[in-house]
Amino acid sequence: MKKSYLVLHTAVLLAGFTGVFGKLITLNQIPLVWFRVLLSTIILFLVLKLFKIERLKSTKDAFKIAKVGVLITIHWIFFYGSIKFSNISIGVVCYCLTSFFTAVLEPIINKKRFSAAQLMLSMLTLIGISLIFHFDSSYQLGIILGGNFKYFCGSIYHLQRAISQTI
Repeated sequence: MKKSYLVLHTAVLLAGFTGVFGKLITLNQIPLVWFRVLLSTIILFLVLKLFKIERLKSTKDAFKIAKVGVLITIHWIFFYGSIKFSNISIGVVCYCLTSFFTAVLEPIINKKRFSAAQLMLSMLTLIGISLIFHFDSSYQLGIILGGNFKYFCGSIYHLQRAISQTI
């Protein structure tokens, strides 16, 4: 149990500092994300070799996973763009749009009915962000980029779920 708390707190700490690091690093969002992807690729390769995890047997599965990788890359470009063009708090506030995009995308992707409760609760998030959006126009581009960021985040969630069920 204590290990779970340690892992959870470490994840929250890293997620919280991602925005701060994104603002402090002077690179634009695209080179920043590409260096991040390169570093992640190297670390993933080393972990796979260290633990002797075998490769995927199917190129079809590799392409499915590559789609998620591309979505994650676009997702991070929008996230860091949101922070660079506004501030850290706007980028983090746009995290709240996950519930909206999940409430909209999940019924479409899974061919289910929309949940009125989920849509109404996620509309509260949209109302809050629209208050920020309309009162201070200097953050508009950051909020637009942050909205796109969360759209891709919602897409990634559903695509990863679909892939994990097929692989």
